[in-house]
Amino acid sequence: MQTLSLDDFVDDKPWRDDIPLLEDIPSGDLIAGVRIQRLITRADKRGDLTVLMSSLLQPVAPPPHIYLVSAEPGSIRAWVYHRRQFDRLAYTNGDIRVVLYDLRTDSPTYEKLDVFDFGSANKALLTIPPYVVHGVQNRGKSTATFVNMPTNVYDPENPDKSRIRFDHPSIPYRFE
Repeated sequence: MQTLSLDDFVDDKPWRDDIPLLEDIPSGDLIAGVRIQRLITRADKRGDLTVLMSSLLQPVAPPPHIYLVSAEPGSIRAWVYHRRQFDRLAYTNGDIRVVLYDLRTDSPTYEKLDVFDFGSANKALLTIPPYVVHGVQNRGKSTATFVNMPTNVYDPENPDKSRIRFDHPSIPYRFE
């Protein structure tokens, strides 16, 4: 058997400069503080790679807690908000509807509602600030997943999550 050394490996070629890591989607009419970045996928004959978050081009608060969520077909996870953290949700598969509702009375977009469809056909990183109410629905026919990389670690003794039922009449959106 031949002896293998680190010198036998070949360095990767640099990524082309004309393909961004993450691409900001213009935020002209979004709820204040919300950010959407298109996730760029690079593919070759082996499969593909999608960068979910990177500090290569600008500083990013490191995620102290990362988790994967699965959503069964037709399932609804709504409504929630956080007081102390930003959610940073990466959608890369399935067909997921995300609804945001701004209940911050001091916000310039108070009572604004935003609806987005993310997943396989529209990969995105969605950043949701504290106190913005949000919910998700898997509109597809198979299980979908998404990754959350919030700005704070989850504390089971003091959870930063407040909930209300998905069909609450005071939120002007109905999941169907």
